[in-house]
Amino acid sequence: MMKTQYHITKTAMRNNFVLSTQKHSVQNFVFLLLCCFICGLINVSAQNQPLKTYTKNNGLPSLHINSGAQDKTGYVWLASNNGLIQFNGNEFTTFTTKNGLISNNVNIISSKGNTLFIGTDKGLSIKKHHGFTNFEGNNVNCILTVKNRTFLGTNKGIVRVRENYLSPLRTNFQIDLNQINDMLFDGKFYWIATNKSLWKLDKLINPKVLKRIDVNNYTSLLINEKTIIATTYNKGLKFIKNNEVETQSITAQNVIEIKKINNQFWIISEDNGIEVLDANFNFVKNINKYNSLTTNKITSTFQDNENNTWVSTKDKGVYFIKSDKPIQKKPSISFENIEVVFTPIDSININNYAKTLKLPADKNHISFYYKTINISNSNKLEYRYTLNNQTSPWSTKSAIDLAYLSPGNYTFSAQSRIGKIESTPIEFNFYIDTPIYKKSWFIWSTIGVASIILTLIVWSYIRRIQAKNKAKVAKLKLENHLISLEQKALQLQMNPHFIFNVLNGIKALGNSGKSVELNTTISKFATLLRGVLHNSRQEEISLAEEITTLKNYIELEQQINSNTFEYSITTNLSIEPEEILIPPMLIQPFVENSIKHGISSVENGKIRISFSIKNNLLHCEIIDNGIGIHQSKELKKISSHKSVALKVTQERIRNLSKKGAFSIIELYNEGKVTGTKVLFEIPLKTDF
Repeated sequence: MMKTQYHITKTAMRNNFVLSTQKHSVQNFVFLLLCCFICGLINVSAQNQPLKTYTKNNGLPSLHINSGAQDKTGYVWLASNNGLIQFNGNEFTTFTTKNGLISNNVNIISSKGNTLFIGTDKGLSIKKHHGFTNFEGNNVNCILTVKNRTFLGTNKGIVRVRENYLSPLRTNFQIDLNQINDMLFDGKFYWIATNKSLWKLDKLINPKVLKRIDVNNYTSLLINEKTIIATTYNKGLKFIKNNEVETQSITAQNVIEIKKINNQFWIISEDNGIEVLDANFNFVKNINKYNSLTTNKITSTFQDNENNTWVSTKDKGVYFIKSDKPIQKKPSISFENIEVVFTPIDSININNYAKTLKLPADKNHISFYYKTINISNSNKLEYRYTLNNQTSPWSTKSAIDLAYLSPGNYTFSAQSRIGKIESTPIEFNFYIDTPIYKKSWFIWSTIGVASIILTLIVWSYIRRIQAKNKAKVAKLKLENHLISLEQKALQLQMNPHFIFNVLNGIKALGNSGKSVELNTTISKFATLLRGVLHNSRQEEISLAEEITTLKNYIELEQQINSNTFEYSITTNLSIEPEEILIPPMLIQPFVENSIKHGISSVENGKIRISFSIKNNLLHCEIIDNGIGIHQSKELKKISSHKSVALKVTQERIRNLSKKGAFSIIELYNEGKVTGTKVLFEIPLKTDF
C-alpha cells in the first residue's frame, strides 16, 4: 500500500506541474516546491528507516568505499582506495602502508573470530591484535573461509592462505585463467563465480567438476533455503536447486552483488542503485538517487550485528540505515590496551591471556583501557570495573589508572551496559612482586653466607669426584643407552639382524675412540627408532615423514654394510609431500629386501626410489641393480620374519588399491638379469 501511494503521488505531482506551466509561473514554482517537499516526506516514510550519510564532512577519510564488514568486537571496517578504515561509532581511524598494510587499494574485508582478512590489489593483509601480516599476490576479489582454511578468489585463480605463504591451487580445468568474482560453500559443495562460468566443485584441492553453467559474467553468489542464487552482470538471476537451473529476469542491469537483508533481496547495480525484491522475488522498490540516496554508484552492502544496513559507494562515502527492528544483544566488551608504567603491553594478547602477568615490585602502576562498540547506542554506554571484589559505580569512563599498588595478587574485571543490558565481564590477572629487601629469603641469605660458602666447598669436592669418574659414568650412560635402544627396537619388532649389526657397530666405535662417528651413528639410530615408533602409532603419516625414515634407515645400512651402495629418492609431485598421507612402514620392507638380498652380492649397488601422481593415484617405484628375483630365492637369505613382513605389506597395498596394482618385475638387458623393480600404486589422499 505504501508503494502504491508513492507512485500515485509522483504521478500527481508530474501532472499538476505540466498543467501549471500553462498558467502563472510564480504559482507554478511555489506549487512545485510544495509537491517536492510532500513527495520527499512520503519517500522517507516509504523507506521507514532513518538514513545517515558518512562523508568527509563528518570524518570519513575517503569517499570511494568498496565494501565493509564488522568484526567480533563490534568495529566496522571499510575497504577504501585510500587504505583500511576502522569506525567505532564515533570516529574513524585509517590504516595505510605506513602502518604496515600491503596496499592502500583495499577491495574486500572478511572477519573470522579475532582475525581480519584484508584483500587488496597486491595480495592479502591479515590483522591480528596490533600489526599486519602481509602476503604478496594478485588482486583479491573475494575471501572464503571453510573449516579454518581460508581461500582467496583473485584475477588469476584461487589461492589458499598458508601459515607463511600463499599457495595457488592447481586444477585440471581452466578456472584458474578466469577472474574469480565470488566463492560460496553450501555445506557440501563449492560454487565458483567467474567472468565466464559458474562452477560447482566437490572440493577446492584437486577438484572434480560436478556442474558448469556457461552464460557470461557471474558476479555474486548467495544461498537461500538450499537454493543457490547467482547474479549475472546483465542476464538476470540464476536459481540452482537439485542441479536444476532457472532464470529470472530483473530490471536491474550491470549487477555486481546480491545480499539478503531483513528477509528481502537487495540487488546492487553498478551505476543504477539498488533494486529490492521481497522473499518471493517480487519487486518492492528502488533505492537510488531519485528517492533517498545522492548517488547511484553503489559498490556493496552489509548488515552489522545490530541489524543496521551499511551501503558503500564509489563517490559519496557510506550510507547508514538504522534498523527499525534492532537486535537487542548483550554488549561485548574487550580490552583496548593495558599499560604498565605508561608503557603498552605488546608481548601478549591481552584479551586472551589466561595466565597471571607477573610484574616486578617497581612496576606497580597499571592502566586499563576497555571498550564496547555499539554503533547505534554509543551515547548510552556505561562502564564499571572491579579490583579484587571492590566495584566502582557505573560511569561513562572507559579507562582507569591504578597507581602505587601493594605487592600481591590482583584480579581486574570490567563490564559495560546499555540501558539495563549488561555485558559479560572481562578479566585480567596480575601479580606484583615483593621488594627484595622485604623478602625473607634475602634476610636469611645474608645470615647464611657461611652456609653458602660451605655448600660451595662441598659442591667443589663433588665436582672433583665427578671428574675422576667421568669416563666410568660415560661408559655407564652408553651401556644404558644401548639397552634403551635394544628395548625400543624389540618393541618395534625391527629386523634383529639389522639391530645386532648396528649395536655391534656402535660398540666397536666406542672401543675405537671415534667419538664423532660414534655420536653420529647413535644419533641416526635413535632418530630411526623414534621415527618408526612414532609412525607405528599413527594410522597415516605424511609422505615426507616416510621419506625421512627411509633416508635414516638407508644411511644406517650404508654405514654398517661392508658392501657400499648408492641410493636416490626422487619426487615428481603436484602436491607438497607434507600434504600427502600414506600408511606407515609401507616402503621400508621392500628397500630392506633390496639391500639384503638384491644388491648384497653386487659391486656398486644402486637403489632408486621414486614417487609420482597419476590419475589421482600415488605411484611408487623401487628399482635395484641386484641379482634378481629367482637367484635371490635360491640363495634363501630371506628370514622367516621378513618374509612375513613382505607378504603382509603386499597384502596391505592390495587392500589399499583394491585393484591389485602391485607387481615385482625382474629386469633384463640383452638376456641378462640387471635387477628388480617393485611397482605399486595406492589412492592419493591428502590432509585437506
